[in-house]
Amino acid sequence: PDGDGVGDACDDSDGDALVDAIDNCPWVVNADQIDSDGDGAGDACDSDDDNDGIIDALDNCPTVPNVDQADSDGDDVGDACDDDDGDGVLDIVDNCPTTPNPDQTDSDGDGEGDACDDDADNDTILDDHDNCLTVPNPDQIDTDGDGIGDACDPDDDNDTLDDTVDNCPLVQNPDQLDNDSDGFGDACDPDDDDDTISDTIDNCPFVANPGQEDMDGDGTGDGCDDSDGDAIVDALDNCPQVANPDQTDSDGDG
Repeated sequence: PDGDGVGDACDDSDGDALVDAIDNCPWVVNADQIDSDGDGAGDACDSDDDNDGIIDALDNCPTVPNVDQADSDGDDVGDACDDDDGDGVLDIVDNCPTTPNPDQTDSDGDGEGDACDDDADNDTILDDHDNCLTVPNPDQIDTDGDGIGDACDPDDDNDTLDDTVDNCPLVQNPDQLDNDSDGFGDACDPDDDDDTISDTIDNCPFVANPGQEDMDGDGTGDGCDDSDGDAIVDALDNCPQVANPDQTDSDGDG
């Protein structure tokens, strides 16, 4: 009772629109009723808002308990509540305490955020020189020389075809020709006709001829030889030494 003529049940001593009976600071205006330490005394009138035994006037983290008052950077803000880079992540849990990185991305999982890690993928290549910043690639291979390492380049040969669908991901072949349909494009297939003879020594690299027959000894296998140049291979040409692309045979004798 304060004898002011207003009944205790409706008295509001500090005029903050909260009657004293429910006001956690009845003599100090605090309409928000914030009580950081939950001790029943509002911060506005609580001499120790975080209830850590250090009075607010001397506490370097007045609303966060920190009995040890540790202040690593000496800025008068305790480590427990300090956010030096202002990114909303307290220094004590921030993987880049002095570099803003609210997403806390840490590609290599080394505890140091990408934003302040000079080797974000931990491949021993500093980011300033790494052609795949967040994908480990110590060999720095860059097949197409576009400045993006193969390890993170979606098109390693720069032929406009994504590596995931390119039948020669490291050799340019926009036409995607695959003579033997083995899934390897001709541009990178060592045996384009799939006859077990390497193209480098195959006398018919695009026509299967494992026997390598070459009747006229001209270096071109019978399987793909066209002696008369009429676009009909000798093996199927009814006049192998005389050009006759229409293959007319009036008497049908072959």
